[in-house]
Amino acid sequence: MLQRPLYWLIILGISMPLLVGLIGVVLPSFGYDPALGQFDFHGQHWQQLFHQPEFWSGLRLSLGSGLLATLFAYWFASSLIMVSFGKPWFTRLQAAITPILSIPHASITIGALFLLAPSGWLVRIISPWLTGFERPPNWLTVQDPNGLALIIALVIKEMPYLMFAMAAALTQLQPDKTLQAARLLGYERLTAWHFTLLPQVVRLMRLPIFMVLAFNMTVVDVATIIGPNTPSTLAVTLLRWFNDPTLLLRGQASAAALVLALMVLLSILVWLLVYRVIHHWRQLHAMSGGRSSWLRYWTLTGATGAAFTLCLTILSLVVLPIWAFAQRWRFPDTWPASWTLDNLSRAGDRLVSLRAASLSLALCSALIGLILALLLLEHERKYQRSDGTVIILFSWVLLPQVTLLFGIQVGLLFLNWNGNWFSVLGLHVLYSLPYVYLTLKAPYLAFNEAYLQQANRLRATPLRNFILIKLALLKAPIAASLAIGFSVSVAQYLTTLLAGEGRINTLTTEAVARAASGDRKLVSVLALAQAILPLICFMLATMIPRYWTTGRLALRRQFCLN
Repeated sequence: MLQRPLYWLIILGISMPLLVGLIGVVLPSFGYDPALGQFDFHGQHWQQLFHQPEFWSGLRLSLGSGLLATLFAYWFASSLIMVSFGKPWFTRLQAAITPILSIPHASITIGALFLLAPSGWLVRIISPWLTGFERPPNWLTVQDPNGLALIIALVIKEMPYLMFAMAAALTQLQPDKTLQAARLLGYERLTAWHFTLLPQVVRLMRLPIFMVLAFNMTVVDVATIIGPNTPSTLAVTLLRWFNDPTLLLRGQASAAALVLALMVLLSILVWLLVYRVIHHWRQLHAMSGGRSSWLRYWTLTGATGAAFTLCLTILSLVVLPIWAFAQRWRFPDTWPASWTLDNLSRAGDRLVSLRAASLSLALCSALIGLILALLLLEHERKYQRSDGTVIILFSWVLLPQVTLLFGIQVGLLFLNWNGNWFSVLGLHVLYSLPYVYLTLKAPYLAFNEAYLQQANRLRATPLRNFILIKLALLKAPIAASLAIGFSVSVAQYLTTLLAGEGRINTLTTEAVARAASGDRKLVSVLALAQAILPLICFMLATMIPRYWTTGRLALRRQFCLN
């Protein structure tokens, strides 16, 4: 009886902040801002924006870095999947990228910063025996004005995610039979991939690609850590405008936030258009009758780039604990001269409080997100309606955070809910829920309801049977969705910063704030602590479902014997 009211209550709870965020950023851009005593509509903020050189340079950086990072991440990920699929090490590759998915963006970006900097580990490894450097070179390898380091950092993080999405898409197809049929017709292996299987895979993973594209164009924490400063990307510039103490730039910032959202939507449309053109060309190329294509060389080059990117990813993660426990590490030494635990003790109580705040927010948001996702999916299973739900849910992911959150912040100020732990938790839930829903959707809807129906016939306790039968059989995907929701919450930077207003601090906000301090040891401790939490959660999500049944039965037998 309560299922439909609960469903509409959840949809309303998800939609209202979305609507408030859009209204709260649209109205100030046209001059209507009651908080500043402005009630007249005008277009002065747009005129000011278009006369700002910083806006145009930031927009160019956001578009360029976002599109190029997405393009390279997709090229590398698809190439490595095509080269490795069907090989003995394909399963090991999937297992290797899973822990990387749990690492927050800020942690892996800080590791990339310590790796790529002029005094970073890469230069230390080849100095002085190869480079002759006794001092760090005067190179602009990070925070460069063209955003090359930002593109590298985004590819390092997003390529494993696209590989994971592509591997998941393959499970919905019949790749072995498709490739075998193409090979029997005489097609070379990689050519067969391009002509038959890759178009099917790409259609299934359009949403993950668009999520990556939207994130790359609007990311704040990664751009703050390793991106250009003068000028910065448009998202970082917007954050500075919104935080201007005079409040005179809020209207201009609102207009720029709308432009950024429009650019994301246009970029998605351009991506779809370009894909259609490439797909049409691929069909014409396939109909030419050639059994081998130059596309195989393009794929092998991409696979080489993917292997190099994975090496950078591993080195970025390894350098964090090295700096966290290093006592004395002079350039150009490859390894620290001495080690210490003082870096951990120096963080002291601050580290404990930050970890507790991150852990509490992540656990609560993951659990609430799981409950909401189960209610939505149960309604979808029963009534077969999901299009509206998917559109509303993934609007939170595809629309720029800087666009929605600034409008939501206006609403929080109006309601006097700003700086509240529950406000931060609510936003974490809204951004974690789409990932939890997407992870759980396929296995939940594929569940054989005959098990639950039979249990209800034997014992008419629907709620008890739902928990002990259905959820127990779905324990592996439920654990995975919990782990993903947990890691998404831990990685939240802008939501915590704006809703918490500096009163609610987490490991992510502190690590990003300290990244530019120059204290690599303290920053590494914070980044390592941030990375460890979701890693532990992913390990538990892998181990608990595997041993849950045997452990529960053993415990039950023990109690029965006693």
